[in-house]
Amino acid sequence: MNAESYDSFGQSSSGTSSLHPSDAIKMQDLVSAIETSIQIESQMNIIKNMNQKCFERCIYKPSSSPLSNGERQCIAKCMDRFQDGLKLVNQTIMQRAKAESEAMHHSAGMQ
Repeated sequence: MNAESYDSFGQSSSGTSSLHPSDAIKMQDLVSAIETSIQIESQMNIIKNMNQKCFERCIYKPSSSPLSNGERQCIAKCMDRFQDGLKLVNQTIMQRAKAESEAMHHSAGMQ
């Protein structure tokens, strides 16, 4: 009798899956929910960082009075620059990922 062992993800030692199709869908949904949660947390951290940096840069004397026009303009420009920087970083990451993917496909096709 050959008893296969399964890991915690339902994968057998022979490489076959013991998951029922409905369990696989539930697993996909769970992975998707975790990815969404990570993206939300990442966005929250970016906003927190932007707020902190722009506050430190633009607000010299915190007070209970409303922000001055200069402070408001500084914060608006700071946030714009921060977002432009993020956009540039994201574009660069996407370009590199695309170039790496194309290089992998090209090298796989040459073999």
